[in-house]
Amino acid sequence: MTTQQPATAAVEDGIRRAVAELTIVFENLGPEHQSLRAEEAETSAKERRGTVIRMGEDIAQAARTVSHTIGVLATVHGLRDLGVTYRFSKDAEGGDYSPLLSLGGSTETLHDAMTYLDVTATTLGKAYTPTKKHPDLAVARCPQQMKAALSSLRTALHAVFNDFAEGGSKAAEDYASTHRFLTELEERVCPTVPSQGTGPTPEEVAAAIRADPEVRRAAADALAASV
Repeated sequence: MTTQQPATAAVEDGIRRAVAELTIVFENLGPEHQSLRAEEAETSAKERRGTVIRMGEDIAQAARTVSHTIGVLATVHGLRDLGVTYRFSKDAEGGDYSPLLSLGGSTETLHDAMTYLDVTATTLGKAYTPTKKHPDLAVARCPQQMKAALSSLRTALHAVFNDFAEGGSKAAEDYASTHRFLTELEERVCPTVPSQGTGPTPEEVAAAIRADPEVRRAAADALAASV
Protein backbone atom coordinates (compact mmCIF):
# COMPACT_ATOMS: atom_id res chain seq x y z
CA MET A 1 0.00 0.00 0.00
CA THR A 2 2.74 2.44 0.92
CA THR A 3 4.55 2.02 -2.39
CA GLN A 4 1.37 2.94 -4.32
CA GLN A 5 0.67 6.16 -2.46
CA PRO A 6 3.01 8.44 -4.50
CA ALA A 7 1.44 7.27 -7.77
CA THR A 8 -2.06 7.73 -6.38
CA ALA A 9 -1.16 11.20 -5.15
CA ALA A 10 0.22 12.12 -8.57
CA VAL A 11 -3.00 10.96 -10.23
CA GLU A 12 -5.12 13.01 -7.84
CA ASP A 13 -2.87 16.02 -8.37
CA GLY A 14 -3.55 15.67 -12.11
CA ILE A 15 -7.32 15.73 -11.56
CA ARG A 16 -7.04 18.69 -9.19
CA ARG A 17 -4.86 20.54 -11.70
CA ALA A 18 -7.35 19.91 -14.50
CA VAL A 19 -10.25 21.20 -12.37
CA ALA A 20 -8.28 24.29 -11.37
CA GLU A 21 -7.39 25.05 -15.00
CA LEU A 22 -10.97 24.50 -16.18
CA THR A 23 -12.15 26.92 -13.51
CA ILE A 24 -9.81 29.49 -15.08
CA VAL A 25 -11.31 28.70 -18.49
CA PHE A 26 -14.84 29.17 -17.18
CA GLU A 27 -14.02 32.49 -15.51
CA ASN A 28 -12.24 33.92 -18.55
CA LEU A 29 -15.03 33.10 -20.99
CA GLY A 30 -17.23 35.61 -19.14
CA PRO A 31 -15.67 38.85 -20.45
CA GLU A 32 -15.75 37.54 -24.03
CA HIS A 33 -19.42 36.62 -23.80
CA GLN A 34 -20.21 39.96 -22.17
CA SER A 35 -18.43 41.86 -24.97
CA LEU A 36 -20.26 39.90 -27.65
CA ARG A 37 -23.61 40.62 -26.01
CA ALA A 38 -22.77 44.34 -25.96
CA GLU A 39 -21.68 44.19 -29.61
CA GLU A 40 -24.90 42.42 -30.51
CA ALA A 41 -26.93 45.27 -28.98
CA GLU A 42 -24.96 47.86 -30.93
CA THR A 43 -25.00 46.08 -34.31
CA SER A 44 -27.86 46.85 -36.69
CA ALA A 45 -26.76 45.08 -39.89
CA LYS A 46 -28.76 41.83 -39.96
CA GLU A 47 -26.13 39.37 -41.18
CA ARG A 48 -23.35 40.90 -39.11
CA ARG A 49 -25.55 40.86 -36.00
CA GLY A 50 -26.50 37.23 -36.68
CA THR A 51 -22.83 36.25 -36.74
CA VAL A 52 -22.19 38.04 -33.44
CA ILE A 53 -25.22 36.31 -31.87
CA ARG A 54 -23.96 32.90 -33.01
CA MET A 55 -20.51 33.62 -31.59
CA GLY A 56 -22.01 34.51 -28.21
CA GLU A 57 -24.11 31.34 -28.22
CA ASP A 58 -21.04 29.22 -28.95
CA ILE A 59 -19.09 30.84 -26.11
CA ALA A 60 -22.03 30.18 -23.76
CA GLN A 61 -22.22 26.54 -24.91
CA ALA A 62 -18.47 26.11 -24.36
CA ALA A 63 -18.84 27.49 -20.83
CA ARG A 64 -21.65 25.02 -20.09
CA THR A 65 -19.53 22.14 -21.35
CA VAL A 66 -16.59 23.26 -19.20
CA SER A 67 -18.88 23.38 -16.17
CA HIS A 68 -20.14 19.88 -16.91
CA THR A 69 -16.59 18.60 -17.38
CA ILE A 70 -15.61 19.89 -13.94
CA GLY A 71 -18.49 17.85 -12.52
CA VAL A 72 -17.32 14.77 -14.42
CA LEU A 73 -13.78 15.13 -13.06
CA ALA A 74 -15.19 15.55 -9.56
CA THR A 75 -16.98 12.23 -10.12
CA VAL A 76 -13.68 10.62 -11.14
CA HIS A 77 -12.12 11.90 -7.92
CA GLY A 78 -15.07 10.59 -5.88
CA LEU A 79 -15.11 7.15 -7.51
CA ARG A 80 -11.42 6.71 -6.78
CA ASP A 81 -11.72 8.00 -3.27
CA LEU A 82 -14.56 5.56 -2.56
CA GLY A 83 -12.82 2.66 -4.27
CA VAL A 84 -15.62 2.16 -6.80
CA THR A 85 -14.35 0.22 -9.82
CA TYR A 86 -15.92 -1.18 -12.95
CA ARG A 87 -17.78 -4.35 -11.92
CA PHE A 88 -20.88 -6.38 -12.74
CA SER A 89 -23.63 -7.57 -10.48
CA LYS A 90 -23.43 -11.27 -9.55
CA ASP A 91 -25.57 -14.23 -10.53
CA ALA A 92 -26.59 -17.05 -8.15
CA GLU A 93 -23.28 -18.84 -8.71
CA GLY A 94 -21.23 -15.71 -8.05
CA GLY A 95 -20.36 -15.01 -11.67
CA ASP A 96 -20.72 -11.71 -13.48
CA TYR A 97 -24.36 -10.83 -14.27
CA SER A 98 -24.42 -8.39 -17.21
CA PRO A 99 -28.22 -7.77 -17.60
CA LEU A 100 -27.98 -5.23 -14.74
CA LEU A 101 -25.19 -3.41 -16.57
CA SER A 102 -22.29 -2.48 -14.28
CA LEU A 103 -21.00 0.01 -11.77
CA GLY A 104 -19.17 2.85 -13.47
CA GLY A 105 -15.43 3.12 -13.09
CA SER A 106 -13.10 6.09 -13.16
CA THR A 107 -11.56 5.04 -16.49
CA GLU A 108 -14.86 5.27 -18.35
CA THR A 109 -15.69 8.54 -16.65
CA LEU A 110 -12.27 9.94 -17.50
CA HIS A 111 -12.88 9.02 -21.13
CA ASP A 112 -16.07 11.08 -20.97
CA ALA A 113 -14.05 14.03 -19.64
CA MET A 114 -11.64 13.77 -22.59
CA THR A 115 -14.60 13.78 -24.96
CA TYR A 116 -16.10 16.89 -23.35
CA LEU A 117 -12.78 18.71 -23.55
CA ASP A 118 -12.64 17.96 -27.26
CA VAL A 119 -16.22 19.20 -27.64
CA THR A 120 -15.28 22.42 -25.83
CA ALA A 121 -12.36 23.01 -28.19
CA THR A 122 -14.56 22.33 -31.23
CA THR A 123 -17.24 24.72 -29.98
CA LEU A 124 -14.73 27.51 -29.41
CA GLY A 125 -13.32 26.91 -32.87
CA LYS A 126 -16.82 27.16 -34.31
CA ALA A 127 -17.31 30.50 -32.56
CA TYR A 128 -14.34 31.97 -34.42
CA THR A 129 -14.84 30.37 -37.82
CA PRO A 130 -14.57 33.21 -40.36
CA THR A 131 -17.62 33.86 -42.51
CA LYS A 132 -17.39 34.86 -46.17
CA LYS A 133 -19.05 38.23 -45.64
CA HIS A 134 -17.61 39.15 -42.26
CA PRO A 135 -14.25 37.41 -41.75
CA ASP A 136 -13.11 40.35 -39.61
CA LEU A 137 -15.46 39.22 -36.81
CA ALA A 138 -13.50 36.02 -36.19
CA VAL A 139 -11.25 37.49 -33.50
CA ALA A 140 -11.44 37.62 -29.71
CA ARG A 141 -12.98 40.78 -28.27
CA CYS A 142 -11.03 40.23 -25.04
CA PRO A 143 -7.79 38.66 -26.33
CA GLN A 144 -6.03 38.62 -22.97
CA GLN A 145 -8.85 36.68 -21.27
CA MET A 146 -9.39 34.36 -24.24
CA LYS A 147 -5.67 33.66 -24.40
CA ALA A 148 -5.80 32.65 -20.73
CA ALA A 149 -8.89 30.49 -21.38
CA LEU A 150 -7.37 28.64 -24.33
CA SER A 151 -4.03 28.17 -22.57
CA SER A 152 -5.72 26.74 -19.47
CA LEU A 153 -7.87 24.48 -21.62
CA ARG A 154 -4.72 23.02 -23.16
CA THR A 155 -3.21 22.51 -19.71
CA ALA A 156 -6.38 20.78 -18.47
CA LEU A 157 -6.42 18.56 -21.54
CA HIS A 158 -2.80 17.58 -20.89
CA ALA A 159 -3.49 16.79 -17.23
CA VAL A 160 -6.49 14.58 -18.06
CA PHE A 161 -4.65 12.81 -20.87
CA ASN A 162 -1.71 12.00 -18.60
CA ASP A 163 -4.18 10.43 -16.18
CA PHE A 164 -5.89 8.47 -18.93
CA ALA A 165 -3.29 5.68 -18.99
CA GLU A 166 -5.57 3.17 -20.70
CA GLY A 167 -6.52 5.42 -23.58
CA GLY A 168 -4.23 3.78 -26.13
CA SER A 169 -2.92 5.17 -29.40
CA LYS A 170 -6.32 6.52 -30.50
CA ALA A 171 -6.54 8.67 -27.35
CA ALA A 172 -3.00 9.89 -27.95
CA GLU A 173 -3.85 10.90 -31.51
CA ASP A 174 -7.02 12.69 -30.40
CA TYR A 175 -5.11 14.49 -27.65
CA ALA A 176 -2.38 15.67 -30.03
CA SER A 177 -4.94 16.85 -32.57
CA THR A 178 -7.00 18.80 -30.02
CA HIS A 179 -3.92 20.30 -28.38
CA ARG A 180 -2.61 21.47 -31.77
CA PHE A 181 -6.03 22.86 -32.69
CA LEU A 182 -6.20 24.94 -29.49
CA THR A 183 -2.69 26.31 -30.06
CA GLU A 184 -3.54 27.36 -33.61
CA LEU A 185 -6.85 28.84 -32.50
CA GLU A 186 -5.15 30.96 -29.86
CA GLU A 187 -2.60 32.24 -32.38
CA ARG A 188 -5.34 33.13 -34.85
CA VAL A 189 -7.97 34.80 -32.68
CA CYS A 190 -5.89 36.35 -29.86
CA PRO A 191 -3.69 39.06 -31.36
CA THR A 192 -0.60 39.87 -29.36
CA VAL A 193 -1.09 42.95 -27.20
CA PRO A 194 1.83 45.39 -27.62
CA SER A 195 3.82 46.02 -24.45
CA GLN A 196 3.30 49.32 -22.65
CA GLY A 197 5.20 52.24 -24.10
CA THR A 198 5.29 50.82 -27.63
CA GLY A 199 2.92 51.29 -30.52
CA PRO A 200 2.38 49.76 -33.93
CA THR A 201 4.96 50.42 -36.60
CA PRO A 202 4.00 52.50 -39.66
CA GLU A 203 3.95 49.28 -41.69
CA GLU A 204 1.54 47.66 -39.21
CA VAL A 205 -0.74 50.70 -39.33
CA ALA A 206 -0.75 50.65 -43.13
CA ALA A 207 -1.49 46.92 -43.18
CA ALA A 208 -4.40 47.36 -40.75
CA ILE A 209 -5.87 50.15 -42.89
CA ARG A 210 -5.63 48.04 -46.03
CA ALA A 211 -7.10 44.93 -44.38
CA ASP A 212 -10.20 46.42 -42.73
CA PRO A 213 -12.67 48.70 -44.55
CA GLU A 214 -13.91 50.15 -41.27
CA VAL A 215 -10.38 51.06 -40.20
CA ARG A 216 -9.80 52.59 -43.64
CA ARG A 217 -12.91 54.76 -43.33
CA ALA A 218 -11.98 55.79 -39.80
CA ALA A 219 -8.48 56.76 -40.95
CA ALA A 220 -9.90 58.80 -43.84
CA ASP A 221 -12.32 60.60 -41.50
CA ALA A 222 -9.52 61.37 -39.05
CA LEU A 223 -7.34 62.80 -41.79
CA ALA A 224 -10.20 64.91 -43.14
CA ALA A 225 -10.95 66.26 -39.66
CA SER A 226 -7.32 67.29 -39.15
CA VAL A 227 -7.15 69.34 -42.34
